[in-house]
Amino acid sequence: MFRNIFWMGLSSVVRLGTGLILIVLIARHLGPEEFGHYMFWYGATFLCALLANFGLSTMLLKEIAQHPESVASTLGESLSLRLMLSAGILLCALGGSVTVDRPALLLTLLLAHLVEIVSETFYIAYRAVGYYARESQFAMCVAVVQLALVVTAVLTNQNTELIALVYLAGKVVQLSLILPLSRRIFGAFSLQSVRATFRFAMRAKAYAIDHILGSLFGNIDSIMLRAHVGINTVGIYQSGMRIFQGGAQAAPILAYVFLPEIARQTLCEKKNPRIVFILQGTFLLYGVIFGLVLAYFPDQIVNLAFGENYKQLATLLPFFGLLFFIRFFTASWGVILTATGHQGYRAKATAIHWMLALTLGSYLTYNLNAYGWIIALTSASLLLGILFMIRTIHTSPGTSPVFSIGTLIAGGMLFVPKFI
Repeated sequence: MFRNIFWMGLSSVVRLGTGLILIVLIARHLGPEEFGHYMFWYGATFLCALLANFGLSTMLLKEIAQHPESVASTLGESLSLRLMLSAGILLCALGGSVTVDRPALLLTLLLAHLVEIVSETFYIAYRAVGYYARESQFAMCVAVVQLALVVTAVLTNQNTELIALVYLAGKVVQLSLILPLSRRIFGAFSLQSVRATFRFAMRAKAYAIDHILGSLFGNIDSIMLRAHVGINTVGIYQSGMRIFQGGAQAAPILAYVFLPEIARQTLCEKKNPRIVFILQGTFLLYGVIFGLVLAYFPDQIVNLAFGENYKQLATLLPFFGLLFFIRFFTASWGVILTATGHQGYRAKATAIHWMLALTLGSYLTYNLNAYGWIIALTSASLLLGILFMIRTIHTSPGTSPVFSIGTLIAGGMLFVPKFI
């Protein structure tokens, strides 16, 4: 397990580093207003592409880990569903693009997300069967290629639409490389009939609902802020959210390592409670460390990353830091729920979380601008973590909230000086 964390960690450091450099270069090059347009359409198209993802990543991790002999057929089912949904979404976008102000951004970024979703299917299969080293090495190479393409576009002073096109080109290169490699590793996998694909979709619907609701975070923000505040604030806020989400990449990486192991244990008579303790300790420790860096070094982060045009971001980063810590508290319980087969409950709890976030967020954003939206997200995330914790304790004998709650309170106290 620790070897897998090392490979996933090494891969994420490279991807995180290249991703942050990429977004910083784009933000500096475009400035807050154009970067706001770029990130608005990035978030809007990401939301459109969520249906094509269908939450299959988590389901694939669980099912392939439990039945590795059927990896080829599971891949075929997943690809069939994702390709069918992608085609439908793209056709709808082509029809609707004539009604928006930046149609090229809409179509280019949407296509980039859809291509990425298809590639991700293979990445998940590598992790589920334990090929962490191979997956990590490939992902690092692709990340460097993506960065090189975008750096070239920025250095040659290209506009927003062309930068988006170069971003799409990097995703196409990734898919063209990983597809033949995966065929050699997993064997031939064939696309399914429409009827079989529909049955598979019905089986995966709880994962889809949970993923769609969970993925609203960081992307619906742009729509809310543009409606209440304006496009310039979108650029400022999303520059901070990119740093936040760069650090938050550790959550799915840790989940990809721990989830298959906990899922396998659900089939065993004898459980190992130490795995749950290590999982929660890892999530909480990372969450508090990264959150405190955002809270206590905002000026240094902004000056180093984005420059003078983004100085307003420094006042937002302490709020981002506390939100980061709360999100990792929630994630530590969410992984256990998914691994033990309670995805339906996760979807319902996440829906309640978003009802609170959107209701409270609309009011607070109108009165407090971006600060209000982050406060609403933090409150809703804390509620979600509590709901996850209660369900896990009731359904998984042996799990205890004492360590997690104690760390939550102690960690939360460290942020208090930044808000007094």
